[in-house]
Amino acid sequence: MRARTFSLSLLALVLVTACAAPAASPTIPASPTPKPLATITITAPKAGATVAIGDVIVTYDVSDVTLVPAASAQKPEDYHLHAAMDMDTSVWIGTGVSVPAANQNPYPTRLIHTAAKTVTFTTVAAGEHTVTVWLSLASHVSVRPPVSATVKFTVK
Repeated sequence: MRARTFSLSLLALVLVTACAAPAASPTIPASPTPKPLATITITAPKAGATVAIGDVIVTYDVSDVTLVPAASAQKPEDYHLHAAMDMDTSVWIGTGVSVPAANQNPYPTRLIHTAAKTVTFTTVAAGEHTVTVWLSLASHVSVRPPVSATVKFTVK
């Protein structure tokens, strides 16, 4: 009888211990994300500015990440930028949808892939324009959370 009581006590102890121990959570690989303080600031043209008709040069600063030309990317977190003029960028920014590259890009003069801190949009017509610049991974997918900047200006 004593052995049975001991066995039941031991079984109860094992069950209580097993139920009280936290279950191991599965390891989920972290996806590359920007450093928490990564920012993009468009420095020219300024919001509301008026610029001359023709080629428009857009300059910007990017903090806390190193930019790598997409063609030279060796790992997923090799960041580069996309710059778009007068396009609905909500299709790509923060969505997981890859930006079309190279010969798949239907708008090569309005949707630019770059690691430079300046882009030139050529032969820009008179009117109101919007440029958005955003940070992307080597896969041409926007980082999450998104890091982007937008400026609106006039060409005359």
